[in-house]
Amino acid sequence: MLTREQAQQLLLQRLKSREDTRDPMVAEDRTLEKSFGWLFFVVKPDTSGALQTEQARFRLILVNKHVEQIIASSIDYTPERLIEIYSSLLSQSQAHAKNWCLTPSIPFPWKRFARDRLATKAKEMGLYELE
Repeated sequence: MLTREQAQQLLLQRLKSREDTRDPMVAEDRTLEKSFGWLFFVVKPDTSGALQTEQARFRLILVNKHVEQIIASSIDYTPERLIEIYSSLLSQSQAHAKNWCLTPSIPFPWKRFARDRLATKAKEMGLYELE
């Protein structure tokens, strides 16, 4: 399980490997902690290297501390809505995983279909994983 500091470092490493721009920074005072992990507010410093949080446009990124999953969105959600969407999808995924043995004679492709359906729903909601 990740600590907040480890999650933040993992997030910044993945962002730096994906983007060919100035180093992104996390607005520490805005980070929200949830049961699954954290919602980080990421911003790129201006040309002088200063972090202008008053006028900055933040990128919201979720980090799941249990599985080291980093989730961003292509849709501009409010922090509350992004957490709500991710939490809902996570709950559905966990419920499906817990009940896998309770389905007596469902063919193998059906199990895969349920997992793929959640992935499709996440994609439709604009969520994607930073790898």
